[in-house]
Formats: sequence, C-alpha cells, structure tokens
Amino acid sequence: MDGVVLRAGEGEALFGGRIVLKATFEQLCITESLFPDARDGAEPHYHRHHADSFYVLEGGLAVLVHDEEKLLEPGAFVTAPPEVVHGFRSTSRARFLNFHTPDGRFAEHLRERDRGEPGGFDSIDAAPGSGKPPTDAVFLPPGDGERLVANNRIATIKVGREELALIEFALEPGFEGPDPHAHDDHVDSFYVLDGEVDFLVGDEWMRLPAGSFVAAPIGITHTFGTRDGQRARLLNIHAPSTGFHDRFRDF
Repeated sequence: MDGVVLRAGEGEALFGGRIVLKATFEQLCITESLFPDARDGAEPHYHRHHADSFYVLEGGLAVLVHDEEKLLEPGAFVTAPPEVVHGFRSTSRARFLNFHTPDGRFAEHLRERDRGEPGGFDSIDAAPGSGKPPTDAVFLPPGDGERLVANNRIATIKVGREELALIEFALEPGFEGPDPHAHDDHVDSFYVLDGEVDFLVGDEWMRLPAGSFVAAPIGITHTFGTRDGQRARLLNIHAPSTGFHDRFRDF
C-alpha cells in the first residue's frame, strides 16, 4: 500500500463535500467535516470496539461525553473511549477532524449513507449517562496536554491509548525530525495545522501547507521537519499506538 498525500480540501468527498474522508485504514478512519452553521451532529451513542475522538479546527463544537456537554473552541480535543456515551453538535460554523480508531466500519457506513443506503457500523444509540463511566475520557482545551520540549519543537501529547496516540507538534525553523523510518505495526499520519512542513513519503520529499494530510501505512518510509522553512504546527496520529506514546516520552 502506498502512502497518502492530500492537499487542503482533497480526499473522498461525501454529502456534497460536507464530510471528506482523509484516512480509510482498518486501524484508522479520519474525516474532516464542515458544518456551515449551528446544527445537530450525532445523537448520544457509544461504540463497543473503538474510540471516537475530535479535534476542532475552526468554529464551535459542543461534545457530550457520558452526561456532560462541553463547548469546544479551535484547538480543543476530546476522546470518548469504547462504551462511553458521546454525541456532538455544532454551535456555529465549524470545521473539525473526527478520528475512529480502529475504523469499526465507519468509512463504509458513511459511503453507504451518502448513497442513500441504511449503512451500519459499530455504534449503539444510548441515553446520556448510561454506558461505562468516562474514567479514561479526555477533554482538553486548546494548548492543554502533556508538554515535552526538545530539539526545536514542543510536542503535546493529547491522548495516549492502545487505539490511538495523538500528538500536537509546534515546530521551529530547522527542525530536522526523526531519521527516515517505517513502522511494521501501525499507521503514522499527519495533519498540518499552520505553516508549511517538509515530508518524506517513500522516496519523495515535498513541502505541504496548512490543511494537508499525509499517511504512512505499514512499511512506508517517512519523516517530517521544517528543514529551512518557517514555524509550523501539525498533528501526528499513530493508530494503534503500540506503545508509541510511552516510547516517545523516553526519546
């Protein structure tokens, strides 16, 4: 399987472009959604076998986890672990990333619904406050998380779970990144939030601006940096984590 390189707005567009599939791996589904105004999103539900996470890019999102709804600003992050009830709605025009780890048939469900078919995936409707207690749920306002500072970068771990490790990087000019490498047990992917980032995917270097997405499936050589560029921010997503968040702390 080849690497995935998508510029801003690119991907598999569904529902008239309101939802764009960025990653459709067994281990990971990422969608980028645009709600043009305040509207309902998903009613309270839970997933038996996968975690559901959100990162707000712009606008306002209200996310319910268990029995508590919080209003999220750009840069906020939420994870609802398996069997924890959650739902969401937009409070204004909003754009956000949604991560299902593993996919749990979510990508195919969206395709089916886009075709007017019933669809179906690992999702069960449930009342707020039911399901498992939100012991391992994550609610982080912008900038929050476990901050690790080194080597021309600040890395903020947003979540480290078996299904997912998600890290937000703030990069200074001249950040060279790790040596080119490949993984044999998980997908490594990136979403550029601000600035421009240099990526190696396979044997090709490219410089990508904000809104771009890169994924390196198992066996694909990759790395990233700001070799002679400007400051930048990006999300780095490992699915499943396979302990990456713990190893990263040791780096």
